[in-house]
Amino acid sequence: MKQEMEDRMALKDLVDRYATESDKNNQDYYREIFRPDVKLKVYFGEALGMDINNVEDMIAQYKAFGAAKASFHQNGQQVVDFIDDTHATGICYAIATLVTEEEGKDKLTLHAVRYYDKYEKMEGRWWIAEREQHFVYSSVPPLA
Repeated sequence: MKQEMEDRMALKDLVDRYATESDKNNQDYYREIFRPDVKLKVYFGEALGMDINNVEDMIAQYKAFGAAKASFHQNGQQVVDFIDDTHATGICYAIATLVTEEEGKDKLTLHAVRYYDKYEKMEGRWWIAEREQHFVYSSVPPLA
């Protein structure tokens, strides 16, 4: 039971560090949480927007979006199911709020996101091995 609790805390730390480092626009940190051969699929609604097969391509494509003027990623619940001692699956819910500039004006975008992850423990630590990132909906409310 103690090992399972430690593993759950380590997996929560992975998704929280992803959010925290994304807020800092530090995509290079993704090398610390995603396996080098990570499989990433990003969906916008039902449409597949990205299909990436390694962390270096992931970093490059995320950097290509450009840095937001401000961002706020907030994780909600995370549910983890262990397959065995070194493999698990998880779902994490998140809200990503971004302020970007469009035509000289600030634009606020809110994204509701679900991450469907597969985790793998290698050499004593957990990694995100696969991720399906689903932008469930996005909203562009007025920015005060």
